[in-house]
Amino acid sequence: MSFLPGERERLGTVSQNDTFENTAAGQVAPPTLYTGIVLYSAKDPEASAMLVADGLIAWTGPEDTGRLLHGDALTVDATGCLVTPGFVDAAATADDGAPDPADETGAAARGIVLRLPGPTEVRDGVRVIAPVTETADYLDLLAEGTPLAFGSGGAPEAADPWDWVRAAARTSAAEQRISDRAAFLAATRGGQRVAGNRHPGSLQTGLPATFVLWEPWDLTVQSKAERVDSWSTDPRSRTPLLPDLDQGTPRVLRTVVEGRILHDLLEDESRGQAEA
Repeated sequence: MSFLPGERERLGTVSQNDTFENTAAGQVAPPTLYTGIVLYSAKDPEASAMLVADGLIAWTGPEDTGRLLHGDALTVDATGCLVTPGFVDAAATADDGAPDPADETGAAARGIVLRLPGPTEVRDGVRVIAPVTETADYLDLLAEGTPLAFGSGGAPEAADPWDWVRAAARTSAAEQRISDRAAFLAATRGGQRVAGNRHPGSLQTGLPATFVLWEPWDLTVQSKAERVDSWSTDPRSRTPLLPDLDQGTPRVLRTVVEGRILHDLLEDESRGQAEA
């Protein structure tokens, strides 16, 4: 059993031991049932549990049903945690060079599951933008049907992928702001498209188990954009919830890529509680 870390103000540092050394062999974790979660899913927005097995999202649904059907799986108590697709840095460098391998550990700790080399430009029909350091007519581009993907552009000040979302949805010119959801999709699904991967933009059964578990945080679907409608918070609207970015950036508790745990604070916290 793993346990939630404490309050969100306890922002811990991440060391190499916290991430890749425990999964250096690339082993897929045993079947794991995450319970008490908020799942970023358009297909199953009311799911409170998710089973990961054989590198796939094997099942989603109510927690009680999950415990009944998959009681033999390793159970992770993730009450209140948001589970989302991982970010993709579609412009991990400012030129055509390869991303710095030394930053891979930090990327996983920020919820980034894939980093693509190359500058901002149009690639494979997708407009790649570095929202923190560039300006763009986001709303006009989407209205024209242009797919968007976001990235850091290799800039240290753009390392936090939630800042990409903020820049496009909250701090850009008011008349060009897009919704948090549209910006999040550009920062996740958009990059997958540049990489040649088809991804629905939310989590569902049958997909590779590539996701990020975020600490409990106030969630919202409200938009700061002047020309964008807000969506209903009713689960029946099937509008996935996102963190309220006015409160800061939520902490990554676990980053998983195709079933492999690349960054993990849950195990560190559970060990600390056991030693206490």
